[in-house]
Amino acid sequence: MNVINHLKINHNIILNSQQEQAVLTVYGATLLLAVPGSGKTTVIIARIGNMINHHAILPEQILTLTFSVAAARDMQKRFVCIFGREFENRLQFKTIHSFCFMVIKQYERRMNTKAFEVLENNNQIIKQIYLELNKQYIGEDIIKEISQKIGYCKNMMLDKEDIENIILPDCDFYEIYKEYEAYKKQNQLMDFDDMLGYTFVILNKYPEILGKYQNQFQYFNVDEAQDTSFIQHQIIALLAKKSGNIFMVGDEDQSIYGFRAAYPKALLDFKESYKNAKILLMEQNYRSTRRIVEASSRFIQQNKDRYQKSMFCENAEGLEIDEIQLGNLNDQYKFITKVIKNEDPSKSIAILYRNNDSVVPIVDALEQEHIPFFIRESKPTFFSHFVVNDILCFIRLAQDGSDVEAFEKIYYKMNCSINKQMYEYVKVNSGENVFDTLLTMAELKDRVSNKIQEIKMDFLRLKDLSPLKALEYIELKMGYTSNLNSLSKKGYAKEPLVQKLNTLKSIASSRRSLDDFIERLTQLENIMQNSSSKASTLTLTTVHSSKGLEFDKVIMVDVIDGQFPSLESIKQMEDRNNPSLFEEEVRLFYVGITRAKSELGIITSSLLNKDRIRTSRFVRHLMFNPKEQVKRNQIGKSKKLKKVSEDELRSYDIGTHITHKVFGVGIVKSVCDGIIDVEFAKYGSKKLMLLTCLENNLLKKVLKCDELDRPKSF
Repeated sequence: MNVINHLKINHNIILNSQQEQAVLTVYGATLLLAVPGSGKTTVIIARIGNMINHHAILPEQILTLTFSVAAARDMQKRFVCIFGREFENRLQFKTIHSFCFMVIKQYERRMNTKAFEVLENNNQIIKQIYLELNKQYIGEDIIKEISQKIGYCKNMMLDKEDIENIILPDCDFYEIYKEYEAYKKQNQLMDFDDMLGYTFVILNKYPEILGKYQNQFQYFNVDEAQDTSFIQHQIIALLAKKSGNIFMVGDEDQSIYGFRAAYPKALLDFKESYKNAKILLMEQNYRSTRRIVEASSRFIQQNKDRYQKSMFCENAEGLEIDEIQLGNLNDQYKFITKVIKNEDPSKSIAILYRNNDSVVPIVDALEQEHIPFFIRESKPTFFSHFVVNDILCFIRLAQDGSDVEAFEKIYYKMNCSINKQMYEYVKVNSGENVFDTLLTMAELKDRVSNKIQEIKMDFLRLKDLSPLKALEYIELKMGYTSNLNSLSKKGYAKEPLVQKLNTLKSIASSRRSLDDFIERLTQLENIMQNSSSKASTLTLTTVHSSKGLEFDKVIMVDVIDGQFPSLESIKQMEDRNNPSLFEEEVRLFYVGITRAKSELGIITSSLLNKDRIRTSRFVRHLMFNPKEQVKRNQIGKSKKLKKVSEDELRSYDIGTHITHKVFGVGIVKSVCDGIIDVEFAKYGSKKLMLLTCLENNLLKKVLKCDELDRPKSF
């Protein structure tokens, strides 16, 4: 019995023609491009079974490399499930790092030497080096960024000049990099990315070691190839050079780890890299409804650096994708709790966000309503960020004017001419209100003295304000906005810093006192650190961490320009004509929307607190359906246009009941830049150009219509 029939008869797995072609392709170099939900893992497993059972290939000759330890274990488990335990201990499913560790151990034995010890966590070393070079402590977020940059350098095989050109705010990255490398060498340590570099050198320098692995492994499977780094691709190419048998599976449309040095260009250059290479496609999505699949397929095609694919599905049409326009973006937390409460508890639901900070007010809202949840990233860095600590120091100093420790953290962030010499004076003469102490300094200029008197009064006012008013006062009246502007000029991205403030405001808005606010932050940190139980059907996760997962229902939050896509990606595309970062943001959004099986909701608004914001251009692109637009344009052809007054346009506001010649009755959900979002009784949510509809007599107001019944999805 061949493998195709084995899958069908014994496991009820029926492969489509593209999957069959991939399973039956055994020899040579093949790149399999697999769209989301296309069953790539099943195909990889089935192909290995076919190689062993029908081509007499020894299991020991097959090496399968994948992205994570969990994925490697899952593949081995699924192979056993389909083909039994006969070959379980003869097949190797590994991460690239575990393979490299094996090569290094072989080098040890061959050279009768001892390799460096593996450094599993470099945070403390980076923290100490930064302190020695910059004379200040740093938070976990900056440590993480430096660590990622170091890994990026090694994975991209950057030379000295390229590393020197990497810029981080308030530090010399190259100096940190040099000190870090020197520390490891002195202490005979290697990190996980060093394993890649050492393996690459060993395989190039010692032909006998390379030959050993080329002879041992003659068939290579590479999963998640779009997330494989440049140096990893170089190692794989060395291994596969002799046999030429490499089966690479990935999707450049799902490459979202550029900050970790993922190198999707290797997929685009596959035919140039491997002789007589062929490219196969798996385009059928088995996960999502037709509406989600078609909209996702249209959306990703805006990217240029990609293979042309036509993702399709044979599933039901399903519900419309729902753009949920709220009056204020802060209303999304109440909206989410209301939706979750009314859902079937057995339904898997994910709330996805671009940045980790977005989860904090969501947790705040869910916990207050006693709704259980699971956070995939359970180690929050938000609470240790300097912006959060700064705000807490402002409050502490307001509550206790003699708190020198709090004063030390923020004296230069008040925009009031207090310098380090003045701080040292306070430190030596502490014991009373720090501002009263400052006013006792000799030769204090009148201008500075007046400024200190003003800031003292600001702190006295601050302690009596509500938490939300206090944060706004710190931001606007006490100079903290000026501090953030100064930081942005030094190289800090301003938007993430502002998001920290907005997150704090969201939490502060439901707290009665400053003590209550501070206590709530402590509670939330503890809640998030201990929310790793997977028992809940509600998952909170970044889009990055959602990759490879699927949910019945997906709700995406904070989908606004500047956050998703990031402001930096927009700037690089528009100002520098460099679309690479923007295209990765497109891919990230694509990954997010393709997690949804049945329902997809995207929350947007034009207002955040008191500030105007802009709905993400991604939402506008996703919701635009050219077929419907053509139909609307054809309706209006060859007709005399009706004159429409400004008053008539303004009369179509939120809550207006209307009837449309094509879509029937509906209610206006939102109005923005001449576009109305209408919830129709039979057709769901539609975006319409108000002026065009009125000019063509397609639309008119009606009295409240009981026929309208909002779909049950959101």
